[in-house]
Amino acid sequence: MSRRWYLVAVALALLGLGGAALFVLPRLGSMDSGLTRVVVPGEARLDLLPGTYTVFHEHRSVVNGRLYDVGETAAGLTFRIENAAGEGVPLSSAPSTRYSISGHEGYSVAAFAVDHAGQYTLKAGYDKQPGPDTVLAIGQGVIGAVFGLVLGTISIAFIGCGAAIVLACVTYVKRRKAREAIA
Repeated sequence: MSRRWYLVAVALALLGLGGAALFVLPRLGSMDSGLTRVVVPGEARLDLLPGTYTVFHEHRSVVNGRLYDVGETAAGLTFRIENAAGEGVPLSSAPSTRYSISGHEGYSVAAFAVDHAGQYTLKAGYDKQPGPDTVLAIGQGVIGAVFGLVLGTISIAFIGCGAAIVLACVTYVKRRKAREAIA
């Protein structure tokens, strides 16, 4: 086998890495497009469809051109989601997820499920003493989209680099056997 196969292996690795980059880059900017951002303390109406939602605390965020940067915790910040009748929607823990996308940095703080489409209200404030304005972001399917992006990117890179490694190994073994046969 010719040494050119090593170049083909390098090309495969580069194609895998380039494919991964082409997969991830256009999707990064839109990963958070499904989030509704609410500046709190305060309340906001949310038009929700049936499904499971995640609430994120965006400790660094930009809303309407204003920067909010409160550090990773907003001590004493509490919130609740109410249906149209004013009844609280049960909150549960959410899978631990962090993100830093397009000037927004946040982490998951809770999850909730909605059985019926309609208007819901997010009410948030501080328990005992006033605190800084910060941002809560509510979205559906965000965690799945993040995992899909990560797994897709890794898969594309792994396929290209894996094929390159296999080709380089096969080339090495065949070249070695050919040298041994000549000797």
